[in-house]
Amino acid sequence: MLITILLPTYNYANYIEKCIQSILEQTYKDYELLVLDDGSIDNTTEIVERIKDKRIHYLKNPANLGIVETLNLGIKLAKGKYIARMDADDIMVGNRLQMQVDFLDQNPQFGIVGSWYKIMDSNGRIISEMKNYTDPDYLRLGLMFTNHFAHPTVMMRTKLVKKLLYDKNFLHCEDHELWTRFSEISKVTNLPFFFLNVRSHSQSTCNLNQKELKTSVIKLLSKELNKKGICHTPKELMLHASICFGSSKKLVGQKEVENDLRQWFEKIFSSSYLKKNFSQYMLDTFKVNIMKNAGLETEQE
Repeated sequence: MLITILLPTYNYANYIEKCIQSILEQTYKDYELLVLDDGSIDNTTEIVERIKDKRIHYLKNPANLGIVETLNLGIKLAKGKYIARMDADDIMVGNRLQMQVDFLDQNPQFGIVGSWYKIMDSNGRIISEMKNYTDPDYLRLGLMFTNHFAHPTVMMRTKLVKKLLYDKNFLHCEDHELWTRFSEISKVTNLPFFFLNVRSHSQSTCNLNQKELKTSVIKLLSKELNKKGICHTPKELMLHASICFGSSKKLVGQKEVENDLRQWFEKIFSSSYLKKNFSQYMLDTFKVNIMKNAGLETEQE
């Protein structure tokens, strides 16, 4: 068995059947599908159990344990060489499984591989698309600033993730935190293909837990800066977080804040850690892009 697909779910009876069908329609067939029900109180059990396929294994937690414990349970049970993530309200598209398996087979230095994705509304209508970066060094650097992987697009090497596991101290950004640790022991990338349609709706985990998510992300950003020896004040951390959350553009125009942002960028990109671990060309290129995304003009413009 080459792949274990981890599909956690909690009260997503309205969406899970279409999600599972999209997996079953993949051309690649050598997998086990672990449907990890985190204590749903809707009719998820009935829906999953009426789908007759011997590759599907339905496990239900006796109570709601949360996404991190549920995923870690799935990782410990996984028998596949690779683990593919999927969310119960999303749709798998394209030839995802085959192409990601082929990539990891042919590139043993990579620990995870994600993909581009499209965003759909609650009714399944495509409303936008996201083309995440693909360059491994760019992604390794970019994880200091924000998450460049869509969690349910990722396929991971099982032997690595069984050692790493998800960290419950970073709830709601547990994936971002895991990718940072993956990037320290292996290369990471996204394939430039659309392999997922992500459903945006009011009951999604991200939308329901915005406050907790932001608190966890700020804690993660601080941890990553500390690991890289970049000292930061609470004010600088909030500036850094504004870049991550995409809110820095709202601050630009306030002269004092704009100056603070520029000084923060100079501090980051002059750090000895970055200069030691990345080429100057990569740092210069990334700096221009990240400043532009933050709403700041650069000398190159």
